[in-house]
Amino acid sequence: MNKEKSIVVLNNLIEINNDRIQVYETATIVTEESDLKNLFSEFQKTSEIFKSELVEEVQKMGGIPVDVIKKNNFFVKLWMNFKAKLVDKDREDILNTLEYKEFVAIKSYKETLTDNIDHLTVELLIILKSQQLLLTVHHDKVKKLGDLMLS
Repeated sequence: MNKEKSIVVLNNLIEINNDRIQVYETATIVTEESDLKNLFSEFQKTSEIFKSELVEEVQKMGGIPVDVIKKNNFFVKLWMNFKAKLVDKDREDILNTLEYKEFVAIKSYKETLTDNIDHLTVELLIILKSQQLLLTVHHDKVKKLGDLMLS
């Protein structure tokens, strides 16, 4: 295991979860529908838990979690563009956008696990795989709700 590479990997996943937290926070505000508000709030809380677990692991290795290191202007700009696209959108548009965001998060987790297996401990691999599996469940819920709109 390479601690420096492990810290970089975990910080990348912290950024992904930060993005999910912001996306679902905004989605909760944008939608008027209580079932979606509840679902989005649940997803936001999940990423807050994931982030907390990842921050703890980075700190255990003597690293500094990404939140403390930097505030990336690129992500702020990206987020503002995403937020603008969500405003005044209907249920189907919101769900389609969030389904894509979930897909991107899952893909990042899969790539991280595949590309960095030698840099992570077995314990970290288990944590990351369980997080990836729950993200897949979230994606499937959003996809199912979106598919219902097509019926």
